[in-house]
Amino acid sequence: MILAPIDAAFAEGTPIDAVPVTFDGLTGWYGAGMSRRGVVLCGTLGYEQISAYRGWRRLAADLTGAGHPTLRFDYPGEGDSSDPEIADIDALVRAIRSAVHFLREEGGAEEIVLVGLRFGGTLAALAASEGGIDRLILLAPFATGRAYLREMTMRTKAIDQLPDGRPFPQDPAAPVFGGFRPPASMIASLAATDLGARPPAPVPDVLLLGPDPAGLAGRLRAGGSAVTTGPFPGLASFLSNALISETPREAFAEILAFVASGAPLRPRGPQLIPPALPLSGAGWTETVIRFGGNAGIVCTPRAAAPAMPAVLFLNSGVNPRSGYGRQTTDLARLLAARGVKSLRMDLRGVGDSEDRPDGTPPLYNLDALDEVKPAIDRLDDGCGVLVTGNCSGAFLGFHLLCTDARVRTAVLSNLYCFDWDPKTDLAAALKPSFRSPAAYASLLRQPDAWRRVLRGEVNIRAIASRLAGIGLSRLRQTGAAILQRFPSAGSVAGRVAAIRRRGGRIVLVFSAGEAGLGEIAAHLGRSAATVARRLGQPMVVLPETDHNLSTEGAQERIREILLAALAATAAETGRYRRSHAG
Repeated sequence: MILAPIDAAFAEGTPIDAVPVTFDGLTGWYGAGMSRRGVVLCGTLGYEQISAYRGWRRLAADLTGAGHPTLRFDYPGEGDSSDPEIADIDALVRAIRSAVHFLREEGGAEEIVLVGLRFGGTLAALAASEGGIDRLILLAPFATGRAYLREMTMRTKAIDQLPDGRPFPQDPAAPVFGGFRPPASMIASLAATDLGARPPAPVPDVLLLGPDPAGLAGRLRAGGSAVTTGPFPGLASFLSNALISETPREAFAEILAFVASGAPLRPRGPQLIPPALPLSGAGWTETVIRFGGNAGIVCTPRAAAPAMPAVLFLNSGVNPRSGYGRQTTDLARLLAARGVKSLRMDLRGVGDSEDRPDGTPPLYNLDALDEVKPAIDRLDDGCGVLVTGNCSGAFLGFHLLCTDARVRTAVLSNLYCFDWDPKTDLAAALKPSFRSPAAYASLLRQPDAWRRVLRGEVNIRAIASRLAGIGLSRLRQTGAAILQRFPSAGSVAGRVAAIRRRGGRIVLVFSAGEAGLGEIAAHLGRSAATVARRLGQPMVVLPETDHNLSTEGAQERIREILLAALAATAAETGRYRRSHAG
């Protein structure tokens, strides 16, 4: 068992409802309680778990607040956990059993409740069939892995799209679900998973909320379980998208009542977890940290490369620090293998960090700069810091590069805007899926799009209003550019020039068709040559990829761009040190 250290600065602030732990290569969060009945939360997989992340954390906090020791964790190959030797269903079920063992041995729980969400419910039922589980809560589970694959295949058509609305390019042999690319061994294992093929779980009490897949409740009753069934109100809004996810309070209240019913009456003092070593893998060591109200993971290389800047990963939207499709975790570990230290952090309101005082998400809020500067304090050892982020993370990264000289380089992808008007309605502005006029034009060249228009499935009025707004904004920007022959210090071009004068560098990367390309044209020039001259290097536009850069080709290109930017920054640091030696 391993516990990541907690900073004294954080311990003196808001009380901690859970502490980070690692066990058997897994990363999790443990909340101590006085009840002898403990709870293991078995989350779902991939995109659905990212959407549910904050609500799932809320459920864990509520269970802990009710006195039950509670553990939530990342499966192997997901979130911040290590990769399994073989990625299959058995590895995920073993992870649940490891969590149960942790809760018994370290948390002192005498009774165990498994709570499984969606495919996590399927996994919890499989783990319970091995015995030793006292209560089982299944939240809209799947009876088979094939049913899960079918639903994810259908959902990905709406989730994974190119900026112009075309479907995400899929390889049938290696499908991508909401940015997640399960390995072939996991796909094969999913296809073979069937709860009906195993004996019913020998669990005394079962709660099943949501649809009853393939008569699962009846099979559990036939096996001797007392089964309570009911609806799961709010399931769709809970899992639809991290930005708009709503906590299903009614269902959570029923879960809390079921866990508490008949719990042992002999309370004990909450069992604390002793500290131990960080999580390690091939070429990297990771430590979970808390600082201020933020959570993050420092990924340290076994052997640091000389003069190399550290990397700070910023949240994209409200995706937790592991990133969309787990891109950030994978990238941090790849960089560590090249000698680069990094920190992937959650801003307040995201992942495992505290809520913002006003309860809003941190998107396009410059007060988040105050949270990020302590992270830079941790990373900068004199070689500077490279910041990188997508969309709203790119927005924050640009302002960090403008305001903190320790940030030497920023690699910014799919920047939506350079500056944000606080009076703008965030939800309304981001609702059109970041599409540019060119993207809409491309969309309407598709025959299927016109069929959707004729069927009334496309809101032409909303698109027209969106395009009119973009056109008016660009007209104003173009007029300002004409009237202002030379950029002022406060303009975007002026700030980019100031960054370059102090030796900083900015690398811009876009998916083809992104709305943010209009910002570049308005502020830095309409020709590629003008933009390259102002940036000091060409802007990169990646074809045939989505807003989250989920295609394999885009991810490979991002890795190349980051490594090149790191090497260039390190070379500049080395030249500076040599010129000032002695």
